[in-house]
Amino acid sequence: MILNLILWYGVGWIVIVGKHSALVIGGGIAGLQASLDLAKMGVQVHLIEREPRLGGHTPLLHKISPTMEDAEKLMKPIIQDSTQHPNVKILPYSEIKAVAGSKGNFKVRVLKKARYVDEEKCTVCGECEKVCPVDVPKEYEMKLRTRKAIYLPSPYPVPAKYLIDRETCLYFRDGSCHACRDACPENAVIYEQKDEKNELHVDAIAVATGFKEYDAEKAGQYRYGVYRNVITGMEYERLCSPSGPTKGKIVRVSDEVKPKSVAYVLCVGSREEENNAYCCRIGCLAALKHAYLLKAQYGDEAEAHICYTDIRTVGKKAEEFYRKVRESGVNLVHGQPSQTRERPDKSLTMDVYDLATSKLLSITADLVVLEVGLEPHVDLEQKLKIPLDEDGFFMVTHPKLATTETPIKGIFLAGTVQQPMDIAETTAHASAAAMKALISMQK
Repeated sequence: MILNLILWYGVGWIVIVGKHSALVIGGGIAGLQASLDLAKMGVQVHLIEREPRLGGHTPLLHKISPTMEDAEKLMKPIIQDSTQHPNVKILPYSEIKAVAGSKGNFKVRVLKKARYVDEEKCTVCGECEKVCPVDVPKEYEMKLRTRKAIYLPSPYPVPAKYLIDRETCLYFRDGSCHACRDACPENAVIYEQKDEKNELHVDAIAVATGFKEYDAEKAGQYRYGVYRNVITGMEYERLCSPSGPTKGKIVRVSDEVKPKSVAYVLCVGSREEENNAYCCRIGCLAALKHAYLLKAQYGDEAEAHICYTDIRTVGKKAEEFYRKVRESGVNLVHGQPSQTRERPDKSLTMDVYDLATSKLLSITADLVVLEVGLEPHVDLEQKLKIPLDEDGFFMVTHPKLATTETPIKGIFLAGTVQQPMDIAETTAHASAAAMKALISMQK
């Protein structure tokens, strides 16, 4: 089977013939790794990402535990290699609409959403953004910082051009504003721009749609979404990051002052019969890293409490990092806290029975950080016709011997859409998926 790319130009579907091809769904670290591996083996890769940027969750992190590498620097080479490889065609801001066919002849309908900005004309001057009257809270940044309805996505936008968020733009809501169009010196703002329809014919599909965080509001006892100083681990990462809302300063969210005490709660939405029974695999190391970063920034001026069910530090250098964090003065409490309560000064208190000392403790903290579980992005279940396993992940043909192969021949899984994984496991799994996809093309 060779590639057929079909484009809709308003008069019909136009077919362009190519070579062996694969579709990779998801532009996070798993999708990028699978795409790059396939491209290096001579396969024409179409990488579809629903967001207008690449990298998924990883570049939003500050450091990678336990090595404490810079997350953005870790991502930069793989993103550069993927975007510059001649065999990789990236379709950002796009969605899968339908999948038909079988191994060697999949037909995939793709909708590339309108940006309402001409990518060729846009010079990224920023004049449009300066005049936009709409403020939209940035993702994971706790309403500390905002963006405009017309904005440049970050990090790693593809392409590095502005786009309009239709849901918040006043022009699309009620027609009351066209300030960005008036301000653009290149006439690049096009409110009439339409979505673009594509159809791909490919030999194989790699699904790398990744994960989403467990909704912390479901853990009602912690009052996430009610008290501003209760945040998730990903939001805490943005506090730690120099590219985050506080330029890397860890602060109390409600007033942006230095915290005297921070409590980290593990297994929120993990290892629970009523929610997700499985372990998220990354929460323990994330909490250790978060406490380590607090101590590195403030030393003995800030207390760090980790409330845990079990500490699971699996992987190379992980146990050594665990010992290093314990020696830094972090307080480890073996128990799950009860309800979070807010005091008049906006500090928070929690009671927790410490199984290690058989004592009931009361913890007062300026920040409570919930290390939430992971859930797979399986929105494409019906379109791909891949069944789900008992934990809600896409099913594989064998949980030990074939962790990349689905019951649908020619469709493979890469990364955390198959099960919780850390970054090292994710990239290795993505490479394995790429190899399996390549093998399937040769049969």
